[in-house]
Amino acid sequence: MTALAGITVIDVSGSISTSYCAKLFADYGATVINLEPSRGFKTRAEPPFTQTGGDGENSALHAYLSTNKQSVVLDKLTPAQLSTLLQQADLVLDDTNPIIDPPASLSRMTISWYGTTGPMADFTGTDAQMYAMNGMLRMIGEPNAAPYIPTGYQAQMVAGATAFIGAMGHILSRELGNAEGAVQLETSILESVMCFTDVGAISAHNTGIEASRLGVNRFPPTYPLGVFPCKDGWLGVTVLTPSQWHAFCDLLDLQELADIPLFQSSAGRLEALDIIEPRFTEQLLKHSAEDLFYRGQKARIPLARVPTMEELFMVDQFVKRDAFCNADLGHTKLTVPSTPFRLHATPPTFGGPVATLGKHTEAYIDG
Repeated sequence: MTALAGITVIDVSGSISTSYCAKLFADYGATVINLEPSRGFKTRAEPPFTQTGGDGENSALHAYLSTNKQSVVLDKLTPAQLSTLLQQADLVLDDTNPIIDPPASLSRMTISWYGTTGPMADFTGTDAQMYAMNGMLRMIGEPNAAPYIPTGYQAQMVAGATAFIGAMGHILSRELGNAEGAVQLETSILESVMCFTDVGAISAHNTGIEASRLGVNRFPPTYPLGVFPCKDGWLGVTVLTPSQWHAFCDLLDLQELADIPLFQSSAGRLEALDIIEPRFTEQLLKHSAEDLFYRGQKARIPLARVPTMEELFMVDQFVKRDAFCNADLGHTKLTVPSTPFRLHATPPTFGGPVATLGKHTEAYIDG
C-alpha cells in the first residue's frame, strides 16, 4: 500500500521544478506520466551525464528526477487519445512554456521563475539569479570580493517541493470531500527560495540595520557557524546558546574562553571573532572530524560531520536511513538521493527504473 496510490499526475513541461515536484508524487506511489515532445524533456539534455555522447538517455540529473515515471511522446497520440490521457489526471504540472496548454477543466500547478503575473512574469531566471534576488549572495564570500555563487539546481528543487505541498493540500481536500472541481495553482521559484533568508529580511525591516558581509564561515547573528577543517575531514559547527559555548570550549580544551562575559552571546562572540576564530580553528586541526562529532553529540553540541564526495555514501547514518538509492537507466545504475521525508506506515519507493523516451506511449494508443 502506497500513500498516493490511485493519484495520477501528468507533467507537460519537464522543467527541473516540475520534474522534482512530480518525483515526490511518484516516490509515494502516484502514477506520474511525463508527456514529452519528440526530442524529450529538457532534463534529458542536462548535465552531468553517465557517459559522453549517446542518445539523450545519459543524463544523471534526468535519471534522479524520473524514477518510476512513465514516458509518453505527445506527437504519437491523436487528439482523442491525448484527451483521454489528460482526463485521467488529478493534477497537471507545467511552467510558462508547456508542451500543451492543459484544458481549464483540469487541476493545474504552474511553476515559474517570478509568477505568472506582475512586472517580471515574462522574465526567465536562473538558480544564481534567485540567490541574488533573495539576498543570499550578499552574505557569502570574502568581504571585499565578488560573492560566491552556489552551483546546482537547489532553487528549482525547493520550488518543486513547495509546489508539491500546495498541490497535496488541494488533492487531499478533494479526497476528503472538502472541495470539488478544478483549481488553478501556481508557485513562484523566487518566492519559494525566500525561505532561505526570511529571518534576515524580517530583522532588517524591524531594525533598519543593513548587514555587511564578514567573510567565509561568518553568518551573523550566530557565531561560530560554518564548516571548518579538522585533522581528518570537515566539521559543521553551530554554537548558539551559552551552554553550547561552554561545552564547545570543553571539547577543544579552550576552558579559558568559556567564562569570558562577552563570549556568552553569539553577538559578543561575533564581535570578538578575530580573537576566537584563530584559537578554535587551531584546536580543530588537532582532532578528527568523526571523533569530534560523536563527542559533540554526547555533549549536546550541534555539530555535523561533513563528508567529502568520496565519503558521502559510507556515512553510517546515511546508510542506516537509506539516504541513497539506485536509479536504473537500463545500461547503468546510479546512486542518487532518496526521498528527503518519510512516512512510516506507507513508506516511499527507494529508487527504481528510469523510462526511455516514449517507453509507455503504446499503452495510450487505441488498438
